[in-house]
Amino acid sequence: MTREDLEAIVKLYLRAYKGLEEYAYTHPKDVKAYIKWLLKRDPEGFVLKRDGNRIVAFVAGDANWFSKREWKNVGAIHEIVVDPDYWGKGIGKTLMDRTLNYFLGKGLDLAELWVGDRNERAINFYKRLGFKEKDRYNYWIRMVKKLR
Repeated sequence: MTREDLEAIVKLYLRAYKGLEEYAYTHPKDVKAYIKWLLKRDPEGFVLKRDGNRIVAFVAGDANWFSKREWKNVGAIHEIVVDPDYWGKGIGKTLMDRTLNYFLGKGLDLAELWVGDRNERAINFYKRLGFKEKDRYNYWIRMVKKLR
């Protein structure tokens, strides 16, 4: 990944979270630090989608995540971001399918993610992919999906 890619990812993240800032980092420096953390967690699980040279989506999957709620390693979806101009084109589903298959290849049997309770678009997307609500904490919903 280049420095320009990192800058493009930060801009994409901020653009995609417009209107949902209560669930996101809002300062570019914080976003950049978060993206770097995601990349360190599981570089293989961080996948970009480009349209030509433009980064239009990314997913940060983590096959090294220990879930204290499940008390075992699970595949964690820390972030999936799709440029709003590309919503409804199947990019998010493709990235999620790839990430869930990656988790399976790592021998994991469960995927989990946290989503903001007012992020209806994302909640419905995850439900369509087979995720089910498992817990709540403040304004976060924890969703899980059995992988086998």
